[in-house]
Amino acid sequence: MNAYERITGLIIEKLDQGIIPWQQPWSAGGVPRNLITKKPYRGINLLLLSTLKYEYPYFLTFKQVKQLKGSVKKDEKAHLVVFYKWLEKTGPGGNIVRDEEGKAELAPMLRYYYVFNVSQCEGIASKHVPRPVMREFNPIDEAERIALEMPNPPEIRFDGSRACYIPRDDKIKMPSINAFKSDEELYSTLFHELVHSTGHESRLNRKGVTQAAAFGSRVYSEEELVAELGAAFLCGEAGIVNRTINNSAAYIRGWLSKLSNDKRLVVFAAGAAQKACDFILNKRQPEANHGSGD
Repeated sequence: MNAYERITGLIIEKLDQGIIPWQQPWSAGGVPRNLITKKPYRGINLLLLSTLKYEYPYFLTFKQVKQLKGSVKKDEKAHLVVFYKWLEKTGPGGNIVRDEEGKAELAPMLRYYYVFNVSQCEGIASKHVPRPVMREFNPIDEAERIALEMPNPPEIRFDGSRACYIPRDDKIKMPSINAFKSDEELYSTLFHELVHSTGHESRLNRKGVTQAAAFGSRVYSEEELVAELGAAFLCGEAGIVNRTINNSAAYIRGWLSKLSNDKRLVVFAAGAAQKACDFILNKRQPEANHGSGD
């Protein structure tokens, strides 16, 4: 059993056991919440906003941005937030429907609005935004070597509000190196984005990267499985997988939930993840055996 197979098996074992929820690897001051009310988002909103991976967890409506005398940066897009408003049921003639005790029956009505992360805004006074405690970064030699020796690498910048790979620019944006909760999680996050970058048309030309895919779609979800499995493989190569495996498994579980929780997909995604890691590690793919009569 090679290292890739061993780590894939370990992740599947973690999925079977049930593990703690995914934790954002960099310090963001807690769960997503409204900057002004300080109320945390719940339910589906918590999931929607947590997966955006911003450095800070604070969100505002456009009106609240203006209230704080700020503005939204050019080309930034708002994020959907939903909530239920309970309304009294009405029957024929507009009469309120009541239960046996005479209480009005209520029915949920789905409403939605849009919010921006504070990192998407400018002009908001720093006193309004709690800042996370930064820690000192200590490079891990083998992990550094893996990242630095990748052939035909994308541009990497540690000046973003979240971790992401931008195929159009072939660029990786990461939060500050001092924002991460541990050095191991920094590299796990960087490896995740490096695996995404292998899908670029100039490298492995993977459809999860080269084709436009809506957030949460099957193609998008499968690409996330490939990226996180690849990150786990590279953490294994760097000797730090024992510090990151639980969070990787939790992240994979989250995306599997959008794919009918079919753990077989982990095995399928592992094949693409292995090709991505072999590219990053500059390992040649084995020659196909065309047969010699043996």
